[in-house]
Amino acid sequence: MKNNLTYISLAFFMIATVLAQDSRPTVAILDFEGQGISVQEVQTLTERMRSEIGTTNAVRLIERKAIESIMAEQGLAQSGCVSDECAAEVGQLLGVQFMVSGTIGKLGDSFTIDVKMFSVETGATERSVNATHEGDIAGLLTEMQILAWEIVGLQPPGRLKLKRGGGQNKSTVAILDFEGRGISLMEAQTLTDRFTTAMSKTDRVQMVERGVMSEVLEEQGMVGAECSSQECAAEVGAMLGVEFMVNGAIGKLGDAYTIDIKMFSVATGAAENMQSVTYEGKVEGMIVEIEILAWTILGLDAPKDLIKKRRKYAGGDMADSGGGGISISLPLLGGLGLAAAAAFVLLQPEAASALPEPPALPE
Repeated sequence: MKNNLTYISLAFFMIATVLAQDSRPTVAILDFEGQGISVQEVQTLTERMRSEIGTTNAVRLIERKAIESIMAEQGLAQSGCVSDECAAEVGQLLGVQFMVSGTIGKLGDSFTIDVKMFSVETGATERSVNATHEGDIAGLLTEMQILAWEIVGLQPPGRLKLKRGGGQNKSTVAILDFEGRGISLMEAQTLTDRFTTAMSKTDRVQMVERGVMSEVLEEQGMVGAECSSQECAAEVGAMLGVEFMVNGAIGKLGDAYTIDIKMFSVATGAAENMQSVTYEGKVEGMIVEIEILAWTILGLDAPKDLIKKRRKYAGGDMADSGGGGISISLPLLGGLGLAAAAAFVLLQPEAASALPEPPALPE
């Protein structure tokens, strides 16, 4: 018993030491005030921001349960604590340095989000951000994620900007011909074209036409198949003036075909999304998998009709491979095989630099 108590005490001491060495600012987020939307919707959206702020790794975030416990002791409900004075009082009780509060409203067919971060000690507003969304309320989930990065002074990852989509906010993307390994150049180009067409149908990005891409490559004395390295792709992307480049490779290994696709930022070189999948089966089913990958590489869910087609060609025999993707086993038919079953999206969040010591947050 004595030894157990010693180990427990040591564990608490180690945890306290780690927390003491963590210089990140402490932040608590109150449920936003809703205007024209339900309390449940407001809570769901607030929770999405709370989760995404934790993902930034820029601050130490106080859990919702701790906030509710403090407010219950004071006889308050989060939905009723909408003034800066109330938020500051809660912040003092929690011992945090900054509080985040906001309002979500509906005006006609548009939704508005206003977020503010202020110092508990001084009451001064450190940063405020806002967004307007037209469309289904579900689109506010992405807006809350983007604002979560902006409210702590960081640029949101490209994956979130791509998910936002919509007109003037569309990101520009160029796709290089996939490298063929064990398949012909023509087959690789055909599959690349199908992938490009499917991505265009997502209506979330602005695509660079193949003709424009070919002209840039010709000026450099190259063809698409020769530009397979990330360095070459980044150079071409800079010349095209796009934000993201997509390149990949298709290979044949026995009766299986593999495909590796990567989307990366031209400015930073950071991977936004990478997927590696395997396919065995009919050519028609492989084409469906290519079309699905065009959606998932953008972090989007594939349309239901494509999922339905996949099941048709899979014969209902789909099993999780446990290796980051889904493997479809069918007799190999047709002359064109290729890698392409849906994979879990491997997103690497952009490294978040810690905020400076309060009360000053990055401008």
